[in-house]
Amino acid sequence: MFSVALIGAVVTLFCVYRMPFSLLGSKFAALALITLLVGSQITIKIPGARGQIAVSDTFIFLAILLFGVEAAVVLAAAEAFCSSVRFSRKASTLFFNAGVMALSTFITASTFYLAFPGINLRDGFSPNLFVGLCVMALVQYICNTGPIAVGVALKANQGVWQSWRANFLWSSLTYFAGVVGAAIVGKLSENLGLFGFAAFAPIIVIVYFTYRTYLTNVETSAAQAEQAKRHVEELNKYIAEQERISQALVESEEHFRNAFDYAAIGMALVSPEGNWLRVNRSLCEIVGYAEDELLASDFQAITHREDLGNDLAEIYRMISGEILTCQLEKRYIHKLGHYVWASTNVSLVRDAPGQPLHFIFQIQDITERKRAEAAIQTLSLADELTGLYNRRGFLAFSKQHLSSIHRGNKDVVVVYADLDGLKVINDSFGHKEGDRALVKTAELMKETFRPSDVLARLGGDEFTALAVVDREGGLKRLVSRLQQRFDEYNALRIVPYKLSISIGVVQRDDDGTQSMEDLMALADMVMYKNKRSKRKEETGGLRLAEAAVDQTTMAVA
Repeated sequence: MFSVALIGAVVTLFCVYRMPFSLLGSKFAALALITLLVGSQITIKIPGARGQIAVSDTFIFLAILLFGVEAAVVLAAAEAFCSSVRFSRKASTLFFNAGVMALSTFITASTFYLAFPGINLRDGFSPNLFVGLCVMALVQYICNTGPIAVGVALKANQGVWQSWRANFLWSSLTYFAGVVGAAIVGKLSENLGLFGFAAFAPIIVIVYFTYRTYLTNVETSAAQAEQAKRHVEELNKYIAEQERISQALVESEEHFRNAFDYAAIGMALVSPEGNWLRVNRSLCEIVGYAEDELLASDFQAITHREDLGNDLAEIYRMISGEILTCQLEKRYIHKLGHYVWASTNVSLVRDAPGQPLHFIFQIQDITERKRAEAAIQTLSLADELTGLYNRRGFLAFSKQHLSSIHRGNKDVVVVYADLDGLKVINDSFGHKEGDRALVKTAELMKETFRPSDVLARLGGDEFTALAVVDREGGLKRLVSRLQQRFDEYNALRIVPYKLSISIGVVQRDDDGTQSMEDLMALADMVMYKNKRSKRKEETGGLRLAEAAVDQTTMAVA
């Protein structure tokens, strides 16, 4: 900006020095007054930039045609300075704009007179004059808008071509319209004198409204383009979001389908009327019906008659909104005629308006548990002192448990344990303290074994357990936990003696030919062998003796 202003000032001073004041008369004075007082006041905002364009280029073209290079340059610099004052008070902006107009007018006028010497408006509108006018308009357009486009580009940190195309491309037509208007007015002034300048009025109006109309169209088009761009971006975001939601929905449906079809428990979708809508393989195996047979009926058809009334009451409570879910233990009629006990969890799914859509049934076969519970209720299977099973309960429940174990990478072991020194505790501290030792031993064993393992007190100081352990190090970890429980208790020094047990462990072979009684007897033998070894060492604590069922000799550890 400083360079342009400095060069423009030099050019202007040079033209002032060279300007033939004696040849300028009232016509130039009238043109100067109109240019400075009227032309500089009619400006158009430059789109996207802090600046304006005056419509006084027509006056500058007229000055070039009528009064030559020097007069036109001085008038252009003065007009640019005056019009810039309307929107800026910064000296750099004022002198930059004046410099741009001075330079562009000097180059335009010099090009015109050098390229087309001897052209005179008195000779009329010849083809040579028309070409000269077009060249003048083009050069003025490029030289006038080029430096300003560079300045705007530098301020906006964008490319010069981008700035020029966006802000000044639309103004090219006004330069060509202005130069034609200037030629017409110049021709009239040759014939009519000062009255020829009266033609300025309609020309200025035409040029001004050309600016305004074109600018309005450009701004409207730009606004529409920007709005369309935003719509496209929003549409693309919407489409991408819909695709993401669609993909997530597909994945969710696939996960649900896999979880539903391959669930270990029975699952079903049931209509509000009770019809089976969808069932999985586990449910078909529980009730013995094929999938198509179930889908052709309803859950009422295979529900035990004594349980149906309670089922329908709970279903009605969910539909009415009284409860959200329910859990039932009920009987289904198997296809072969016997009934199957099942734990059924039911939840209701509603649609967007809140109307019942379908029920989700989760059905788990608990027939074996019910049979075991019935056996416990009819038999005395529990040890009164420790709360563990007694011998009868252990044998009854362990056999049921063995039939339901899926081995996989697991080993089934029987642990036989004997409380060391119970007779000494009874003799030294009384039988009541001996009972407390037995109860505490049972508690420590329950803390060590898993809830699914079967524990029992067989009588006196003898305990046993049926456990499932990992094949890789599972038994060693079990024994270590048991030892840790007893060590932690003894470290508390709650009682004046130390609790310790001797144990024997046998592993059930893979074909499962040994009975539970055989396994218990073998574990008992291993335990006593361990107990004798411990007495010899007199070190106390816990010793493990392992024996495989298919071995004839017992290994002692």
